[in-house]
Amino acid sequence: MYIVRVIGTLIIGLILIKITYHFKYSTFIFDLITFGGFLIIGVLFLMWSLFTDIKHFRSEKKIFLLLPVGLSIVFGSIVLIWNVQINTTFDKPTLVRIFYDGDYNGTGIDFKTDGSYIFNNSSLGLSEYRYGTYKINDNTIVIDQKNLEKVVLTNKLEIRTDTVAYLDHSVAHKYVYQIDKSGEILVNATIFRLIVDNRNKYFVINKKH
Repeated sequence: MYIVRVIGTLIIGLILIKITYHFKYSTFIFDLITFGGFLIIGVLFLMWSLFTDIKHFRSEKKIFLLLPVGLSIVFGSIVLIWNVQINTTFDKPTLVRIFYDGDYNGTGIDFKTDGSYIFNNSSLGLSEYRYGTYKINDNTIVIDQKNLEKVVLTNKLEIRTDTVAYLDHSVAHKYVYQIDKSGEILVNATIFRLIVDNRNKYFVINKKH
């Protein structure tokens, strides 16, 4: 049974590491369920090893008996550290966030205050992420890539205010357009809504410092 615990710990640990690594680039509801299932199994294997292998180690004093426990600690630490790093990246403060709602699919870009961005392309429960850097000057955002999943087709985006007329009133909304080198809006390119704009707050804080 010792061999079963070693092999089981190896298999479960490697699966959890693989899933965690892919969480940085994509998430799917079934991946979360799978991760939770293997995590529970991994905890059960750890408890089994703690109660069995440590007991045998105390009586036989053979260090290799602690291998399953050691592997569990190593794999658990890697999974924990990677999850913390991923969450830290997503939790960075947002400067500007834009989004396109396509009913069954959606595309968003979260521009962080540190000059990085997270591109999120989602469809029917699957979200795929890409990362990069950008520069912003007034209403113009320049990103480091000219093609993001065939949705963003230029490296230049521009925030513009458009007035939407309703029956009894009109409302000004901010949109983000894809533009070419001359500043012209790309025809048939995805238009985003500006849903978070912390530029005034962020720049005021910077000026105070």
